[in-house]
Amino acid sequence: MTPPDPDLDARLAALRESLADARPPASVDRAVATALHKAARRAARDPRSTDAWIAWPVALAASIAAIAFVLRAMPPRPVAGSDAESTQSAAPASASFMPLVPVAELERAGDALVVPARLSRMSLAQFGLPVNPARAADAIDAELLVRADGAVLALRFVQ
Repeated sequence: MTPPDPDLDARLAALRESLADARPPASVDRAVATALHKAARRAARDPRSTDAWIAWPVALAASIAAIAFVLRAMPPRPVAGSDAESTQSAAPASASFMPLVPVAELERAGDALVVPARLSRMSLAQFGLPVNPARAADAIDAELLVRADGAVLALRFVQ
């Protein structure tokens, strides 16, 4: 290690005193302000900035809304399958469903289930059908068109 130089210390002290009141020139201030402004703009364009986090949830919500709109606008699928129309036209009239609710409610029902059932002839009176008291104890095979909440929409007798 070199010994301290008293002449160097005196010169540094004089330099320190002469620069104590000095301010940087205006060009340096402008350069610093420009650099800070550019850094702020770069941070705003950065996708990892804190303000850009909301873009992904908004885009996801918009996509879900568009898909839901498209699915709701699609026509409903037939209840019995794609070949239901050809089967129904070839089948006798007794094989078609008898609506138990207004037709408008059947159209609004959307997805409905066909449930096989064995009904007593007396229970047919609850659906507004005539019952022969002599055969009231007999059972009859039927299929019920049932809405998702369990409401019976239509009835069909099976042979």
